[in-house]
Amino acid sequence: MKSVQNVEVIWRGNKISVEIDSGSTLKELGHELQRLTNVKADTMRLIVPQLLDKTSRLLSPFSDEHGRLNLRETSILEGRSIRMMGAFETEVDEVLQNSKANLRIAGFDEEEKRLRQRMYDGPHNSLKLPQGPYTFSGFRTLTLPGIEECNNIGLSKRREINQFQWSKTCSGRKK
Repeated sequence: MKSVQNVEVIWRGNKISVEIDSGSTLKELGHELQRLTNVKADTMRLIVPQLLDKTSRLLSPFSDEHGRLNLRETSILEGRSIRMMGAFETEVDEVLQNSKANLRIAGFDEEEKRLRQRMYDGPHNSLKLPQGPYTFSGFRTLTLPGIEECNNIGLSKRREINQFQWSKTCSGRKK
């Protein structure tokens, strides 16, 4: 006697309850979900929470790798909900059609208008860096009031003063 289990699948915010044989494969569950939702087979993915840890596993029901696994091997058990991702055939076709129709890069038109405007206005003098040899002087340490005094306090003195008092003492000093 085959036992039937009720698998709860969440897809696009809707809960779908699927009754399926507990010995079924992931591919059979995929076919049942496809029948109920009309999701294109190659876009269907299942996110299955794992039993032992707080991770999830992404499964493709129609792949050679996952399709042959039975529901127990994939941690799909009754009472545990899984999430499904997938798109309708019409949605996939629409995206493909839109990608073929508009081959221009987004924002290209605006950039082209700017270029035409610059050419129309005539050549502009762009900012130029100073020309000629560069000479560097020596390097000096930056002196900040109060910092030198704090650095001059000895290590033994720092150990005596706790961190809060030390920072308060050093920030409050004046030259």
